[in-house]
Amino acid sequence: MTKAEISRYIDRGADFYIDLFGRAEHMERVKRRYYSFVRPKGDVFGITFIYDVNLNGLPREKIQEQVAEIRALNMPVWLALNTSEEVLLAYSGKEKLDPPREPTMDDEAYMFMLPEGKPEYPGETQVMEVHTQEEFAQWAGLVNRVLSQGREDIHPQYHYPLCQDGLLRCYMVLDEDGKAVSAASAAVDRESVTLEFVATLPEYRRQGLAQRVCRRVVDDVFDSGAAIVTVRAIDGIAAALYESIGFRRYGLTAQEVMYEDQAYWRGLPFDR
Repeated sequence: MTKAEISRYIDRGADFYIDLFGRAEHMERVKRRYYSFVRPKGDVFGITFIYDVNLNGLPREKIQEQVAEIRALNMPVWLALNTSEEVLLAYSGKEKLDPPREPTMDDEAYMFMLPEGKPEYPGETQVMEVHTQEEFAQWAGLVNRVLSQGREDIHPQYHYPLCQDGLLRCYMVLDEDGKAVSAASAAVDRESVTLEFVATLPEYRRQGLAQRVCRRVVDDVFDSGAAIVTVRAIDGIAAALYESIGFRRYGLTAQEVMYEDQAYWRGLPFDR
């Protein structure tokens, strides 16, 4: 698989992940000509996010017009790896992009795994796949507690149809009392899969639980025919976890944009 193909899968996975939040009865997905966004309906809690931004190749004036419209929505924005330099400059408000710099442990990283690159894993008998509404609510409770400070980014009821339809395959590890202590999931867009919602309760960390649940996710989706699994590591610690189970880095960090053999540092204030 070429670098360009991998970058397209990374972008596709990120857009699909955001889109999943909008596929619930308390949420809405709004599709505009050059971008989309998700938001909650009325006063119900839910995330807001702009994604599927397609401004490459537009006239400069049109790019500036759409960038202003996107900014006015005051939502976090996902810009694809293949976003043109002209669009990045318009969004940043700079005359030129910042020069490359060495990544730090705080940088986000894009990563991927192909079937032929997957190591052999031990059988993960302690990891269970979620099927029922009750199990999904338990899984969502852990994910929201660890990743969202208790906010219901994933609704324990309204997002359950994603699990039923196989769009979000959820897994968790239970302790001796049946409490969910570690979790992960696969967002499944046909042959394109992303590893999402990796979360472990603080008091259960450093026991290899995240490795176990992530290995089970990867094993199952490749067994089901996935062509690639991608993941967005939020920092160097997360990246080290994913590297330990066979993921490889695409470029260096999430703020890099690759143009053939040149890397340009984005340095843009995106909240991801």
